Amino acid sequence: MKVKKVLALVLSVAMISSLVACGNAASETQTAGSDTQQAETKTEETKAEETTTAASDVTDTITIMVPPITGDYVDLLGGWISDFNQEYPNIKIDVISTSWDDHTEKLTTMALAGEAPDIAEVSYAAIGSYVENGTAIDISKYIDPERLSDYDQNALDYMTLEGTLYGLPLYITIQALGGNREMLEAAGADVTKIQTSGWTYDQFLDVIKNGTTSDRFGFVFANAGATTQDFINIFGVAAGITSSFTQDLKYSYTSDNMLSLLEAVETMTSSGYMPNYAVEAGQRLVMLQTGQTMLTGKAMPLFENNIKRNIEKMQAKDPEAVEGTIEMEYVFLPVPTMENATASVFGTVDGMIALRNNNTTDEHLQNVLKFMDFLCSGERAATVDNAVYLTGVCESARKAQESFELDQSDENAAAVAYAISKVVAPPTGISAEQSANAKTMMDETIVPKFQALLAGETTAKDVYDAICTEAYKLFGEENCASGWIK
Repeated sequence: MKVKKVLALVLSVAMISSLVACGNAASETQTAGSDTQQAETKTEETKAEETTTAASDVTDTITIMVPPITGDYVDLLGGWISDFNQEYPNIKIDVISTSWDDHTEKLTTMALAGEAPDIAEVSYAAIGSYVENGTAIDISKYIDPERLSDYDQNALDYMTLEGTLYGLPLYITIQALGGNREMLEAAGADVTKIQTSGWTYDQFLDVIKNGTTSDRFGFVFANAGATTQDFINIFGVAAGITSSFTQDLKYSYTSDNMLSLLEAVETMTSSGYMPNYAVEAGQRLVMLQTGQTMLTGKAMPLFENNIKRNIEKMQAKDPEAVEGTIEMEYVFLPVPTMENATASVFGTVDGMIALRNNNTTDEHLQNVLKFMDFLCSGERAATVDNAVYLTGVCESARKAQESFELDQSDENAAAVAYAISKVVAPPTGISAEQSANAKTMMDETIVPKFQALLAGETTAKDVYDAICTEAYKLFGEENCASGWIK
């Protein structure tokens, strides 16, 4: 049945109050603009022809780099840019579209070359890297304080390091597991109870064991390339790791919790319950849709809509339906909890940050923040939040969402409420240096070692030892967690 967006708002309030302070697209550049002096009676076709502002009229050009935040985000940007140009006709917007897999690498490379886009989509955990390399910008100097007050402070805190605000939040989300109800129940899972009360790792392991067949995995997680960190972040809460740093700001991945997480991966892959190879982000949902896996991650509430629309296409014999689609009921589930760990769910904030490049001036940054604020607020933010089954993190977005309805089952709505109540915010006081060093550890040590573990080329203990060795060099052993953390 449909659940009014107002319910999602209540859940969002619950989530935010609990906090202290996530297909590929080919890279391309799109440009849009508009002349506001044209008569309103002109046809849409004529207006479309005029969206490219004449070069002689352009006084500033802003570049934005974005992955497919929603499946049609880049297409939507074209319309939003036209709307923006109604008020600012002399600002040209160039859009660089990336895939989720190459977004971070491409953004980092451009930033280091002094060619960073003016605006880029990032997760809060990546902000420290851009602060460290000197490209991140204190946006509070360039945005109207009245506009800044539109955003929820707790969401803004995620975009802040050491008291400096580097970006605007777009959404705050929960990420966990999603699966096929019929298969899960046949494998012994009490789905309804799990959705509202959680489950232990032993129960989870038993279910994916029972759900594994000769042509189906019990569990699949997106873990190829950059998405390896998604597994560490999202499934890591099963072992009690809710952040790269503990509450006393020691590096978490040198703890016994990390060893337990790696040993769990070793068990699942060696037993055949989980693939012993890297799975691309888009591939894992296809595997769920076609019955090649019973359970998948990372998963979000919005996948219920994706599954339903794909099944409708299959039933209508639409060629756009995923080949081999099966009938199924999608269920959103929390990550299991290991012994000695506390049940939790991974929550994160993604947003837009401003970056410095070779052409940056104060006047230019004023325009950059006008466009960034435009994208992160009002109907633009509401469109994104609606598409991903979330509630806005600014008042103007929530206002725009008031009449929206979610095509979400009561059971999944209850699961979302449970998951929200289990989100643990990252500790306060993480420095830009710590954040940047944590990203270096993830990119240069954890990701490649994890891939080797998946392939059976190394052991959980060897990976853990390698992580400790490098972390001790980078952070100092005294700043790294030891034993079991809670």
